[in-house]
Amino acid sequence: MSDAVLPTFRPLTPVLGAEVIGLDLSRPIGPAVREALREAFRRHLLLLIRGQEGVTTEQQTRFAGIFGRVELREKNRVRNAEAGAQHVSNVRPDGVFGLGELDFHCDQLFQPEPLSALILYAIEVPETGGDTRFVNTVAAHARMPEALRTRIATLACRHAYTFAGALAQDWNVDDAAVQPLSAVHPMIWRGPGGDEPGAIWVNKLTTVEVLGLPPEEGRALIAEVRRHLYDGDLAYTHRWRPGDLVLWDNRRLQHARTPFDPAARRTLRRSPIL
Repeated sequence: MSDAVLPTFRPLTPVLGAEVIGLDLSRPIGPAVREALREAFRRHLLLLIRGQEGVTTEQQTRFAGIFGRVELREKNRVRNAEAGAQHVSNVRPDGVFGLGELDFHCDQLFQPEPLSALILYAIEVPETGGDTRFVNTVAAHARMPEALRTRIATLACRHAYTFAGALAQDWNVDDAAVQPLSAVHPMIWRGPGGDEPGAIWVNKLTTVEVLGLPPEEGRALIAEVRRHLYDGDLAYTHRWRPGDLVLWDNRRLQHARTPFDPAARRTLRRSPIL
């Protein structure tokens, strides 16, 4: 795309997401277009580009580089076939996280530095189900009762790599007994400078405790905070088509996966961004 012709951005919902119109990922992307994409990403937190059939791993990685560095930190039990990307797949031998429904979460909160963003590119998808849902946790936090916001403002949670046993085998990732990881983060994250609107860093998959609270009280508080992620008007559900590419802010949005027939083929190429 020539820098003389900038893409346009069509909002997907009032609270998050924009479709990028007029961008071809198979062609080089100039500096002005890169800056327009970065600004749109800061504003909308999620960018959708449709009709990108045939995008290669190299082209996807080049696009990801506009927003950060691609780094694969989760290890496949079956050797990953590509050095620059993983595949969320229930049919590839090296596919990760390919089966089942997933609750709302941010990826890699068990790392000291969680991912800043993620890309998924749809190669093959079921006719029904397997949608990806996104929720704006900054908006969810702002909508919480003031008493709850005050209570959690200074609390921190421990997040652990909990994929173990049959779950690790089904998802083709290292067993937690082999790769023990944990990290402590604020329950409400406020950006690198600590002064941005708060985003909720609590999830069902990896949040194991609230520091300084008895276990039962901590679990109850985690559940109470998570209930605020399910307001439908703060969410966007993406129904995949082959050739869709979605980039989202992993620090401010949480994402989930709806159920789908495990016999249906589903493969999406994943670029994790730091």
